[in-house]
Formats: sequence, C-alpha cells, structure tokens
Amino acid sequence: MLILTGCTATTEVEEALVSEETIVDEPSLDELLQDKRYVRQVYGELFTANSTDELENILAKQLTQFDQQIGLVYKGQNLSPKDVEALLQKLRINHDMIGGTLFYYEFAVVPIEQGVFLDLFSRFTTNKIEMASILPKRDALLTSLQLEGKSEREKLEIIHRAIIEGMDYNFEYDNLVTDHSPAGFFLYGSGVCQAYASAMHMLLVEVGFEAKLVYGELKSAIVNDTKHIWNLVKVDGKWRHVDATSNDRGAGFDNQVSKVYFMLTDEQLEATHIWNQKDYPKAD
Repeated sequence: MLILTGCTATTEVEEALVSEETIVDEPSLDELLQDKRYVRQVYGELFTANSTDELENILAKQLTQFDQQIGLVYKGQNLSPKDVEALLQKLRINHDMIGGTLFYYEFAVVPIEQGVFLDLFSRFTTNKIEMASILPKRDALLTSLQLEGKSEREKLEIIHRAIIEGMDYNFEYDNLVTDHSPAGFFLYGSGVCQAYASAMHMLLVEVGFEAKLVYGELKSAIVNDTKHIWNLVKVDGKWRHVDATSNDRGAGFDNQVSKVYFMLTDEQLEATHIWNQKDYPKAD
C-alpha cells in the first residue's frame, strides 16, 4: 500500500496507465476558425476579404470603431507582413480617427487552407465609452466659442486658442494612454502633442474644415527619438500647418498662446519640423 502525505506520487500501475493514454493533438488554426464558440470568444466576428480593397475597407471600419482584436481570412493574392504594415500606415495617414487614437498594434499573418489569416491586436488611446463622454464636451465647447458668422481664419484662431488655454502639457508623461488621447483635452485638461492635435482635429472637422493630422518629428528632439504630431488645415483654399503644442508657452506666461507655428507653409515649417511630405497635401 502506498500512503501519500502532503505530496503526490505515481505507482507502477499509474505509470502504465499514463503511458497507454492517447495523446490528443491540439486543433489546427483552420479547425479553430471553424469553431464558432472560439471565434465569438476571441474575435467576436470573423471577417473575410477577397481583395486588398476589401481588406482595407474592413480594417478602416473596425479600427475606426476601436475594435481591439480583429480576425480576418484573406483570400486574395499573396499577403505578407510587409503588406499589412504598409496598409496600417496608410490607414493611419488617410483616416485621422485611426491615426489620432491608434496607440499600439501587433499582428500575425498565418497561412491557412482558405488563404491567409490575419490576427490583429490594437490598443487605442480612447474607446467607445469614453468617446460618448468626449462628444458632448466637444459640442458644448463649440457652442461656447460662438463661431457663427466668423471667417475661416477667425474660427481657426479661436479654436487654436481654446486648445492651448484648455490644457497643460504633461511633462511628467505619466499616463501613456490618456496623455495621447483627445480625452486629455476634453476630459482631463492635460496631455502631450497627440492630445493637442487630435482634439483640435475633432473641433476643426466638426465645424467644416478640411484637416489632417501630420506625423513627424521636431528637429531639436531627434536625438531623443521624440515623435511629434500637429495639424494641417485648409484655410481659405490653402493648406497651412498649425502646431498648437509648440505654440503653448505655458499657463505661467502672460501671453500663453504663441503664433510662431501658426498658419505656416511647408517651407516655413521645414526649419524646425520633419515629416514625409509626399503623404500630405502641399502647403505652399
């Protein structure tokens, strides 16, 4: 007789039974994707794209809706990780809600019987619930700014001032999510360049401006590998750069709002900023 006291042991009989057990193989990815329960639990919904255009449209829609886990079967021509990376960068530039809120992503491209499976995980600076709080704040602010009857230049100046006076730059950089979110301005009053630019973009678009978020770097910060984001807005038919973050001198100054980086052309901004100019409308 074998007596166990506070431990585990295996008899010869038990060892024989274990050795005779049949080892069950893990299900393949193709089998998992046929399991509706698995798909529902992990992805919610499984998408299918037969071309790069369909792939782009699906990703644009889901990322705009802050979908964190996307599972997609691609049945078109070859799709490599480089293709996916290029597409995500394209979406980031062409869809400002994606560019302004997509904080982090990782993906896997796996061959399957049906074609290729794309598993994309994303993290955003905001979400649907938070946006439900942001939008009323946006609308209330625009009402208070009394922009009716103002020229485009006047509207831009008023919004630019409201952004700068409505938040402080967070030099502590202690919240990687909210510091980059439009919520930094609308809900918390603090953030970094992405909070300034994305909040300003929301206000500009809501009042009818054609605008873009620009992703680049400050020349003075390249040594520290510091990225930077600012606004490109079409005013009176011409594109102009506005960098509200760099124009914020700080609440301690009598004149907090600078216009050093306000309504600049590409040539003027090149002195201090670097960006991939071919990705954006020309400001000349």
